[in-house]
Amino acid sequence: MYQEREEDMKKRFLAVFMMFAMVFIVTACGQGGSDNAVTVGQTWVITDDNPLDGGNAWSITSHGISEYVFMQKEDGSMESRFVDKLEAKSDTEWEITMKKDAKFADGSKVDAKALAACLNEIQEKNKLSNASAGVIKFEAAGDYTLTAKTERATTDLKSILGEWTNVVYKKVGDKYVFTGPFKIKALKAQSEVTLEPNENYPDASERPATVKIKAFKDINSLKLAYESGEVDLAFGLTGEIAKELKDKKKNVIDFDAAYQYYTFLNLENDILKDPAVREAIDKGIDREAIKKTLDGGTIPTGLFAGYNSFDAKTAPTYNVNEAKALLDNSGWKLEDGAKYRTKDGKELTLSIKTYSSKPDLPKVSQTIASELEKLGIKVTVEVVDDISKVTKARNFDILVYAQHPSPAGSPVYFLNQFFRTGGPNNFMSYSSAITDEILDKMGSETNPENIDKLAIEAQEQILKDRPVLMTMDPKWHAAVSDKLKDYKLWNGDYYIVNSTLKVK
Repeated sequence: MYQEREEDMKKRFLAVFMMFAMVFIVTACGQGGSDNAVTVGQTWVITDDNPLDGGNAWSITSHGISEYVFMQKEDGSMESRFVDKLEAKSDTEWEITMKKDAKFADGSKVDAKALAACLNEIQEKNKLSNASAGVIKFEAAGDYTLTAKTERATTDLKSILGEWTNVVYKKVGDKYVFTGPFKIKALKAQSEVTLEPNENYPDASERPATVKIKAFKDINSLKLAYESGEVDLAFGLTGEIAKELKDKKKNVIDFDAAYQYYTFLNLENDILKDPAVREAIDKGIDREAIKKTLDGGTIPTGLFAGYNSFDAKTAPTYNVNEAKALLDNSGWKLEDGAKYRTKDGKELTLSIKTYSSKPDLPKVSQTIASELEKLGIKVTVEVVDDISKVTKARNFDILVYAQHPSPAGSPVYFLNQFFRTGGPNNFMSYSSAITDEILDKMGSETNPENIDKLAIEAQEQILKDRPVLMTMDPKWHAAVSDKLKDYKLWNGDYYIVNSTLKVK
């Protein structure tokens, strides 16, 4: 009898134990996984780990896999795990003294020979790296010293080495090896990447054993995944969804995007070649309507975020009557009873293209289309997945685009990349001898205040010529689970997964 009671007690104990175990498992799954695993939801995942392929270097770093030579800290300053000192020998010659403790994920040292090799290959194979100072040639001068020789004058090599093209890597066979806090464990192209800590990065043992980044093409699906506990970090939420989650008492992080939303105009388009038409479009867009559509943001005052000392501080002008008069005077007439303007029997028709990975942009595009329709312009909107194909082919009339113009704390890269004649991202086909001359002066200027003044002068000329229209200085949002409620996000989407991601 006693033995039977003992057996019953064991069975009851086992049943209770199993019940608690099941509760623990369900709870863990409802929070994106165990405490030692984190799931990140966002709108894209890398296709491969090739840092020389277009904007891939940026994406790989955003995933926490690679690092730029200089990285921006949360306070906006720049720091490097690789470079100890930069010394200018002339306007085009520099000496670089390296730190000696950084390693690749395979445990090998990042020395001068390795750093020069990857930076030279970047300069050769990714033309976006040539924007600020032309082609730069790096040469190892010792185990941990190297020289840099720039094609054009520059006084700020630190910012150039902080540009998103300049990641540190080595190649072993057909695989790339990086230096970031995490490394790739498994990759399903454009769908999901599983990361594990890079044991050769400081504090590796404090990081989650697994970080999974999942792509959600639909922002509402991302919201639902967060609410169900499938993801711990939902990055890139719209203002509307962020407000909805706040009302439900969820953890929502609001932060300055640092990005700007721009409206680029294709100057190869016969209609848009007319400066008066470009001015009419500019004056016909109500930025307050865009702000309302996005549930937040700030009306831009230049081509950079308003907190930058080099922002132009020139607000856009909204005046529908002036916009209509400009179109009238350009010969685009709105006949009685007609919905759209015509000229020489041709209807005034323009297309807007944008892309899906930034959920705000289709909303902005539709708002701009509605505003231009009020002027008598027939507008279509197309949302694509791969905007790089559109920009490379210059296959657009109007392009609504998101860009971080100062990720390294300098105006030089963006202005040279987008607005220098023949610049690597000058897909508007803009050319101005005045702008080019200002950019040349910026390259040889050493006084930070004068660089700011030249940047403002360049913006004023660009905004006068209107290859681009100021559109919105946005606010961005992310939702996090309780275990990530103290996680820090900064510099837009440059460091979505960063070295501060640790297990508590």
